[in-house]
Amino acid sequence: MALSPALLPGHQPEARAAPRARLIHGFLMLKKALSTLRRRFLGEELWRLSAYGGASTADMLRLNVKNFGYCVARELARTRLAAIDFSTEPRVRNFGSRPATQVDIESAWFVHWCNQLKLAPIYHRKLWEYAFFLQALFDHGALRPGASGLGFGCGEEPLASYLAANGATVTVTDLDPAQSAARGWIDTGQHTSAIDQAFKPELIDRARFDRFVKLRYVDMNAIPVDLHGRYDFCWSICAFEHLGSLERGLRFVENAMATLKPGGLAIHTTEFNYTSDDDTVETSELCLFQRKHFLELRRRLESAGHRVAPLEFGTGNGILDGFIDIPPYDYTSPELAHLKLTVGRFPTTCFGLIVEHR
Repeated sequence: MALSPALLPGHQPEARAAPRARLIHGFLMLKKALSTLRRRFLGEELWRLSAYGGASTADMLRLNVKNFGYCVARELARTRLAAIDFSTEPRVRNFGSRPATQVDIESAWFVHWCNQLKLAPIYHRKLWEYAFFLQALFDHGALRPGASGLGFGCGEEPLASYLAANGATVTVTDLDPAQSAARGWIDTGQHTSAIDQAFKPELIDRARFDRFVKLRYVDMNAIPVDLHGRYDFCWSICAFEHLGSLERGLRFVENAMATLKPGGLAIHTTEFNYTSDDDTVETSELCLFQRKHFLELRRRLESAGHRVAPLEFGTGNGILDGFIDIPPYDYTSPELAHLKLTVGRFPTTCFGLIVEHR
């Protein structure tokens, strides 16, 4: 029979109470800290599962898949991308409107434009968007001194600095700071709260930047009439999926054509739900467009007399085309590269759209 602690030699209840309380408090603080770290590392969905003690194996399997995909991407970048000769001048590719694929990343044109932007080429869909935009401009002769461009939802993109360094006059736009703060975009670095954030000193000196780049606050759902007919090209990089609905996104692309001169070029990228034409994500914060939406958009644009570059929907058959990343996503690390990811329950990638004003 166990003895009561009160009967043990030297037992002093009052003296031992304080250390015991500190020990319990320390344990609870440690448990809280570990829970916070786990929540941050796993993401909200997995944290909720793991909090009930039944999903730790699933957590680890999912994180192992993520780590394996990133390792493959790093190794391929070290071997394949590093061996690509991008020293020659770019050549016309005549792209269609299409999604990001591994074969694009492993092309000389992609590595060339990464080099132009002073960015290390990796298997990342964001870099694909930048390179796709610049190649499409080049294909249509719009990447030239004296051209005028209008960017929507530009955030901290390097594109305005690069275009200005090459002699283009650029207006970068973003949502008014008060509206962006209400949506939480300023805190996450997704908003150009000042022209300084569009300035990239590795691409252009400040005096030239200030001469060629201007900032304008614009609601993409209500493009001001005074911007109509002024630009040789316009663009947006993963922006119009945040306009509140699928229909608003489609209308934006239609309305942005009015900012172009005859013969001008529009280049937009957005999120593409490429496995389902039945159900998708449509919230006030994010929408995933499907094949049927791009077909409808082409119908509308061509009805207005514009030309849409041929729509291509193949998402590739490379090993990284089959790696669909899962939460949590760390957008601060360039090492954690992916071309596809899950949004909700839908595999998603970037889609680039090219439209000529006629």
